[in-house]
Amino acid sequence: MKRALAIALGFAAVLGVMAWKSLPPRLESPLTGQSMGTTWTLAWRGKPPERLRQEVSDVLSHWEQVLSSWREDSDLSRFNRGAAPSDDLLRVLGPAREIRDASGGAFDPAVLAQVHAAGCGPPGTGMDLSAIGKGFAVDRVGEKLRALGLDDFVFELGGEVLTGDGNWQVDIENPDPVRRFTQRRVTLKNQAIATSGNYHQPNHIIDPRSGRPVVRGPSSVSVIAADCATADAWATALFVLGPEFKDFPAGLRVTWQWPSDTAATPGN
Repeated sequence: MKRALAIALGFAAVLGVMAWKSLPPRLESPLTGQSMGTTWTLAWRGKPPERLRQEVSDVLSHWEQVLSSWREDSDLSRFNRGAAPSDDLLRVLGPAREIRDASGGAFDPAVLAQVHAAGCGPPGTGMDLSAIGKGFAVDRVGEKLRALGLDDFVFELGGEVLTGDGNWQVDIENPDPVRRFTQRRVTLKNQAIATSGNYHQPNHIIDPRSGRPVVRGPSSVSVIAADCATADAWATALFVLGPEFKDFPAGLRVTWQWPSDTAATPGN
């Protein structure tokens, strides 16, 4: 479960949606769209380039074609059937395998069969890159925005968030299966954040070492990193490893959340 984040622009956000009222000066109206089975939102400060929506959509469409485990003609699906990996697919498989090794196998993309058995993926065997793919695509959108001259932005895809220059506030949802409110707010600049949790879908996170879903009380873990692919993958790995695991790479900021009775005072 990754949609546990929302952008807060000067006031408390309603979780699960972006908050766009009381916009600060110079902040333009956001763009929204759909891709990779979820929604995306982009906000920025400054003058946007032409065809901004189309530029973002094109990047996301390309990487969905590379990484989708649901599309039979995707690069990933062809690879799972025995074809050689495309150059773009190798760009994702490389860091995925590095994080697999660094996490002791708590993150491992070779879980397509187990994900299907848990009712969260298509039939088949081989790689499922859903725990890093959206984050990787978010990073590619960030690269495109900067190439277009747009540096002060925040982009969110299905709960994965990447920020550019300037300070951007992001709300982390209370991991309660029933009630939704902000439990924590962080300020990001040139950073990414991803959250993994089990409070909306209790059994969808697979421990690759056992092949079985992780069983734990309602909770979530948020990871802040320099890039979204790293935050995405390590959020999944750390949820598998549990809050007692502390040997994650230097440079990551990790926060666990458990259900709270009241909303926390916003802070970093």
